[in-house]
Amino acid sequence: METVLYEYHLNFSDYLWNLIPLACGIAFLYLFIRVIKDKDNSSSRFVKIFSGAIGLIVGILGIGIFLLLTISMSIEHIDYKKQLANNDVYVVEGYVENFHPMPYEGHDSERFEINDVYFEYSDFTIMNGYHNSSTHGGVITHDGQHLKIKYIVVEYNGIEENIILYIAELDASE
Repeated sequence: METVLYEYHLNFSDYLWNLIPLACGIAFLYLFIRVIKDKDNSSSRFVKIFSGAIGLIVGILGIGIFLLLTISMSIEHIDYKKQLANNDVYVVEGYVENFHPMPYEGHDSERFEINDVYFEYSDFTIMNGYHNSSTHGGVITHDGQHLKIKYIVVEYNGIEENIILYIAELDASE
């Protein structure tokens, strides 16, 4: 018998970080509009053109980054859901070993192994998949936990990473 501790879902709090470039983009576009509409001739024409150009460029860039991040995270989310639903995942069962908790303040990652399969994550990383450390309420808390983990392997910049999509605690008798 297994008790489900985590099943992959959309984590809206990760998407909130995408609002930072959006807010910057909107602020700089507002600067651009203010400079263009400014009827006061106290600033030089060069300063007006330069300020307006910077506002326009950074504004468009900020909104573009927001769209790029949101779309890529959404496509990744759909892909992960599909892989989990089709059971197109790796499965490892066993006991947590070499558990290294992430310090509450961060500046490190949480990591562990089950049957020589290595997992590493952090609360301070924007990513799809399980990344909730034990110090912030995560479900993997110590060596010896008997778990079943479903995961996928993704490659980021030439480095393979195991992304957890499902965690269940197994009875000690299994």
